[in-house]
Amino acid sequence: MTGASVTLLLIAIVSINIVWGYPWMGMFAATTSMLCVGWFINRLMCPKLKVDFSLPRSSPAGQPFPVEMHLRNQAKLPAMDLTVDFARPKRRRGRQAGEADFRSVHQKPSLSLIPPGQRRHVSCSLISNQRGVWRLPSVSVESMFPFHLFRSQRAITSTPEIAITPRLLADDDGPIAKGLLDALGGWSHRLLAGDALDYTGSREYEVGMPVRRWDFRSWARLGRPIVREFQSPSIQVVTIVVDTSIAANAHASPAHPANEARSEMLERLLSLAAVAVTDLCRRQVRVRLFVTGESTESTNPFQSAPVAIDNEPLLIQLAAAQQVAPELADTSITDAVANRGSSPMLILTTRVTSFEGQSVPGSLTTIRIDSSHDPVGQSARHD
Repeated sequence: MTGASVTLLLIAIVSINIVWGYPWMGMFAATTSMLCVGWFINRLMCPKLKVDFSLPRSSPAGQPFPVEMHLRNQAKLPAMDLTVDFARPKRRRGRQAGEADFRSVHQKPSLSLIPPGQRRHVSCSLISNQRGVWRLPSVSVESMFPFHLFRSQRAITSTPEIAITPRLLADDDGPIAKGLLDALGGWSHRLLAGDALDYTGSREYEVGMPVRRWDFRSWARLGRPIVREFQSPSIQVVTIVVDTSIAANAHASPAHPANEARSEMLERLLSLAAVAVTDLCRRQVRVRLFVTGESTESTNPFQSAPVAIDNEPLLIQLAAAQQVAPELADTSITDAVANRGSSPMLILTTRVTSFEGQSVPGSLTTIRIDSSHDPVGQSARHD
């Protein structure tokens, strides 16, 4: 029973007895009969709903995302006086695998009536601060028919999943984050600035055309003005390797256990990778993202890594990243470096990898997040 219904019934019984002098036994019997009938009707009208969802593929951590629930009444009786909402998050100890700390950021929606076989649509919003690929929480459907005397509740398991992508690293996150972003910005600027120009050939001068450099040797030989043409080297594919093996010397303290320190290092690494992916895709650069330890059926995981110009599938790939052993990460990174071809490569890591110091041709940059850094010291290194 609801608290309001109990209070109103007690007030009504006492008032009738005092004002009209009705006997207690008669009123008690009438009230009990009414409650029994109300309980039976409440259970008989318990809603049987099928719930479908419309939601985005991904959402950044810490930002609300819209979810639309499509409710269909599968019972032969109408569903009345309903409230629909997502179940409250469990405590961390009680959560199972695949469950996250989703929270509703909207008022609990109410529906007065859903006829048999009809559909209703409910819009709501959820938010989660936990990166990963998670299943939506169960839907809690409550019916308080008739007259809000009783509450019948039914939980409907949700099957859709959504990727909660890493939160983008920002300057406001402290001097360490600012140093990492400066290092990443410097690499991106050198990569896309086009300092060196590629010579593409010579052609005869036409009136009004811009001239960067004259080809005097060809001009003297042919007797006609000849210009030399250049163009900025176009970056076809940029490869980003994310090393999810966290350094063993991750800073820990009694108030900050080693597991939490490693988890924070991994999240910071993935946040930096998300910034790199977002920036390159915004500049219309194709990005191949390779995350160590991700499951693949290919014999060459690096070649099967997706190449995209849209950042959403790459951010979803980062959302599913898991920490791996250093040996597995070293093997994956070595294979990636060996198979990358001539494309520029950026390696994001928290440790000194085994391949460093070897002669590697081409443009290879490593940005390392030092877990034992001084807060005002160097937080990113370039190799």
